[in-house]
Amino acid sequence: MLSVTGNYSLVRSANANLDLLAGLRYTHVGTTLDWSFAASVDSLPARSGSVGQGVDLWDGIVGVRGRGEFGGRKWFFPYYLDAGAGTSKFTWQGMLGVGYAFGWGDLLLVYRYLSFEQGDEHPVQHLYFSGPALGATFRF
Repeated sequence: MLSVTGNYSLVRSANANLDLLAGLRYTHVGTTLDWSFAASVDSLPARSGSVGQGVDLWDGIVGVRGRGEFGGRKWFFPYYLDAGAGTSKFTWQGMLGVGYAFGWGDLLLVYRYLSFEQGDEHPVQHLYFSGPALGATFRF
């Protein structure tokens, strides 16, 4: 997955910021099924094989992102929310967590949810990913 966005700062203060974003998200989802039988199966032409399928999703997105500080200037909560459509019928992504600022950058612990809704003509109509993430931001 790759997202490319342009951001416009709506709020910029000493302890919070809020950016408006718009851009494009590309996602490739692929799957492969491999099989191998020890004995021959009459209905299958081969005892082993493989089949795969993939889809490329191109979606325009709009959203917001930012951070707010709490507990002094070191602790903050980052947030991100976007929504869009294109190849997907509807897609959205949200992220919220906690971070700690160091002189060299930030450490983040967040929870992220990403969802893709497809039309009835697709083999997978709904696909989502969710879970915690640990990250670092480096400042140059």
